[in-house]
Amino acid sequence: MAARRTVGDPLIDLTVSNPTSVGLTLANAETLRSLADPRGAEDHPDPRGLSHARAAVAHYYTARGTPVDAERILLTTGTSESYAHLFRLLGEPGDVVLAPTPGYPLIEPIARLEGLEVVHYRLAWDGAWHLDLASLDAALEAAGTRARAVVVIEPNHPTGTCLAHDEREALESRLEARGLALISDEVFADFPWPPRREVFAGWLGARRVPTFVLGGLSKCCGLPQLKLGWIALAGPEAMTEALIQRLEWIADLFLTVGAPVQHAAASWLEVRGAYQARVLERVAANRRALGAFVRERPEVASLGGEGGWSTVLRLPAAAVNDWALVLLERDVIVHPGHFYDLEQDGAIVVSLIPEPEPFTKGLRRISEVLGAI
Repeated sequence: MAARRTVGDPLIDLTVSNPTSVGLTLANAETLRSLADPRGAEDHPDPRGLSHARAAVAHYYTARGTPVDAERILLTTGTSESYAHLFRLLGEPGDVVLAPTPGYPLIEPIARLEGLEVVHYRLAWDGAWHLDLASLDAALEAAGTRARAVVVIEPNHPTGTCLAHDEREALESRLEARGLALISDEVFADFPWPPRREVFAGWLGARRVPTFVLGGLSKCCGLPQLKLGWIALAGPEAMTEALIQRLEWIADLFLTVGAPVQHAAASWLEVRGAYQARVLERVAANRRALGAFVRERPEVASLGGEGGWSTVLRLPAAAVNDWALVLLERDVIVHPGHFYDLEQDGAIVVSLIPEPEPFTKGLRRISEVLGAI
């Protein structure tokens, strides 16, 4: 095994996913002037969010090809709060939400805080990621009458994949038959990988079940520090109207979204294109480096992906019990697969948005460790 690097060597963080830490944020002196809008000096709270801010979010979806009425949008301080509001809306203590595995480890602790249980269904890998319908059916059966909603992450974090058309149809049919809601976390939907060019369409549109689509400035504009997210609703008209009114009541208890960020939102969303292009260029450069690394080290498998900011690698499981710890000893930080409930032995997850030089250096370090086994 390769010797540990000299004490004091800087750590190479291949997990960093904060755009403000890697030179990708939309924030600069010019864009932050929007926060000085004089309207922000006054407080005129609206539990759904200020109408012109919601209109800006609606325009964002229209530009993406999935229009939604601004009256079907509710603003939050980010995806975590969106989940919490929806769990309060849809469930009572002891009820169940279903969530994918692998998947983002944010969902379960938020559900627990709201007194809900999470039952997992599988995304399976057989050369490509797909929805394991048998696992979904088993999860629905286990949840029984306590089930209230199914969460999807589109593109999934960390696999970077979306459900295929037939999988979406199978999922929605099951939800309709059981009277369940769908929560679709689409924060990475603006970041497809070639050969795909268009953004991911997501779950807005004509839906047969109550559908809640989550987004926010954190990813689409690289502004996590400014804390603005949203929930966009789709589904049967009467049902959706009742749900948005109940959701408004919940939001009115908190009124968490600040006025300055709401007044500035339209200007940031209007100029997101240049920032998103930089992100896509960064992801493409790091994916090229990753492709060269995998060609050099055929014992490493890259487990698919269609978009987003992360990817899954499978390193030789027979050689090392915990690759994340071994690599940390060589000053490289990666996420262990079990952090996302990945089943594959030897799986690690790396971010695709670090600056190219440290990203490539980290891959070289991993290659050196593999060469020393």
